[in-house]
Amino acid sequence: MLKIRDIREEDREIFFEMAKDFYGGPACDHEIPQKHFEDTLRECLRSREYSRTLILEDETGTAGYFLLAITWSNEAGGMVIWLDELYFKPEYRGKGYGTQAFAWVEQEYPDAKRFRLEATYSNERAISLYRKLGYEELNYYQMIKDRK
Repeated sequence: MLKIRDIREEDREIFFEMAKDFYGGPACDHEIPQKHFEDTLRECLRSREYSRTLILEDETGTAGYFLLAITWSNEAGGMVIWLDELYFKPEYRGKGYGTQAFAWVEQEYPDAKRFRLEATYSNERAISLYRKLGYEELNYYQMIKDRK
């Protein structure tokens, strides 16, 4: 059974290790600086208002993490929970934990009007799970502008 809890300071090293693996795998097409992990941890320890990092565990130890971003959308008519990063260590994949994590988020945020996520096209395993859970492709062209 999956246990889900908010990240704590003592999770720092394991979170950084998992996040580096996440950004080195099929879920993302680029790496990010270590400072981003540190800033994310700092914000999630400070408050749960905009971002929340959850540690996923079972009886054998830390299985992964789930990073959420919380925002408001006029289009959706209310709160949107961005399911920003879901990561499981390789030995914990295929156990149904992803489905449990998604169910937990929907129960945790009953007033959310939309749950949103993105995936690289090459991450077929994740896309298959998302479709099974009722997610649909959003036919928007996404663009970003990073500030240095």
